[in-house]
Amino acid sequence: MNSRTYGRQFPGAGWVALILLVCAAATVALWKVAGGGASHDGAAKLLSAETEPVTLDAETVARIEAFCGDCHAVPLPDSFPRYAWHAEVTMGYSLYAKSGRQDLQPPRFEETYAYYRQHAPEQLTFPEPAEAPHSPPVRFEVERIAIEETGGVKPAVSHLNWLQLQPAAEPELIVTDMRRGTVMAMTPGRSDTPPRLLAALNQPCHVEACDLDGDGATDLVVADLGSFGALDHDRGRVVWLRPRDGGRAYEPIVVASGVGRVDDVRPADFDQDGDLDLVVAVFGADRTGDVRVLWNVAEPGEPPRFTPEIVDPRPGTIHVLPNDFDGDGYLDFVALISQEHEQVALFINQRGRPQPTVSFPMVSFHMQSLWEGPDLTFGSNGLQLVDVDADGDIDLLYTNGDAFDNGFVNPRHGVQWLENQGQLRFVCHRLTDLVGACVASAGDFDRDDDLDIVAVSWLPDRVEPANFYDRPRASIVYLEQTAPRTFVRHTLEENSNVHAALQLADFDGDGDLDFAVGYAANEPSPAGTRWVDIWWNQLLSGRAASPGVVKGPKKRPWCRF
Repeated sequence: MNSRTYGRQFPGAGWVALILLVCAAATVALWKVAGGGASHDGAAKLLSAETEPVTLDAETVARIEAFCGDCHAVPLPDSFPRYAWHAEVTMGYSLYAKSGRQDLQPPRFEETYAYYRQHAPEQLTFPEPAEAPHSPPVRFEVERIAIEETGGVKPAVSHLNWLQLQPAAEPELIVTDMRRGTVMAMTPGRSDTPPRLLAALNQPCHVEACDLDGDGATDLVVADLGSFGALDHDRGRVVWLRPRDGGRAYEPIVVASGVGRVDDVRPADFDQDGDLDLVVAVFGADRTGDVRVLWNVAEPGEPPRFTPEIVDPRPGTIHVLPNDFDGDGYLDFVALISQEHEQVALFINQRGRPQPTVSFPMVSFHMQSLWEGPDLTFGSNGLQLVDVDADGDIDLLYTNGDAFDNGFVNPRHGVQWLENQGQLRFVCHRLTDLVGACVASAGDFDRDDDLDIVAVSWLPDRVEPANFYDRPRASIVYLEQTAPRTFVRHTLEENSNVHAALQLADFDGDGDLDFAVGYAANEPSPAGTRWVDIWWNQLLSGRAASPGVVKGPKKRPWCRF
């Protein structure tokens, strides 16, 4: 997601961007609304609506590209339709004026606007990805689980995780809801067993299992945003859920607070001292946010106690995923940093290296860029570790589809495979186009001993441009691997781009892989509000299948909780 996103990793000051889009014509007035930073006179000069003739010669174009690309990649003219560029250029000049910087030589507003308007398309053209020439090798029966609204608050499922919470118990699907503030556990396929509440927090966004205190019981660590909307504040938290009463209840313990919106947290023993540290993605918004490691400094026998180290001061990080990428025996981690950076960054643990090099004011990790998107509207929002090509090393499955930043969808949205080629080099392969792509996960659905991929889409209730709605909109796609490194596409669902969460697992234990998706939308439903869909794989099951694009799967309502 980019700097003004709204929602889960879905961060940034989204409302500001929307206001700018609506009120673009009054350039000087926009600065007065923004306030702060440089003087109003200086801002008015930058945003003046002079009507001098515009000449786009080579020197002028060079000045435009130098100015617009000083702190991020130069925005590509085809990122927006022509009519949107007045608002976008206005916002860029306003932000520069607000920053107080005086080290650049901005071109005239009219020159920059003319450049982008001249090179932008009249309308965006959206690709129509080819469907596989054959039917999917698997069929799914879809069970839609609905809940009743409480107090008019609709769910926004931000994460699903299939976890075994107790040694003798069956695994459960853990559901975090960033709008209702709940962490729930449910058992798919058990209509007689309603979900149970594990914790009521603020805006839980992500949950992971670990044994944080080393007592042999399964704990949970939760990233708590602190606000559903993308705002700068200090209400973000990392919460430890410690089991009580044999796992029938959980005690919430705050292990980090007073930070921006926390999007992700992962446990890992980075210093190999025998206890678990935590790496945290503090997305924040525009002025808050960072990547930090919470070092567990507790003595043996003491409860966990953490000291923070900021390893990257930039806002906008969505995911942090530990793994030993350089093979030195110490865990590193990879981070997906959105906003204007659109970067997949590797943080190399320096404890295995005799002479660490650093690029930020950090002590323990060295940052190396693995891959960067071509444009600040690329919409990075999802990253997973998986060996896609089964060659023995860890690749990255990457989605870009954020439209909450500016309210526009982008033809560049889709699913990428970042192939690990060794020596910390990754090469990007485009797997499919998917507007609003939010999460992609890999698993062997057809049991042919290679990995297939499922990807889901999440979009605002209404987006621009209007021509996006001229054709069906894929919301769940299945990428079948038909030969090594070759994928064909099957669209499983259309026109329901409300999925911010995805989990693959064999929920019914029948030997084939199912998947679940969560709902984050405002749409009403007769049987309550849609919450979670279970897609039951029929490959090894006797269930009645629903082939092709799903249009009317059955629903199972839960009672109020």
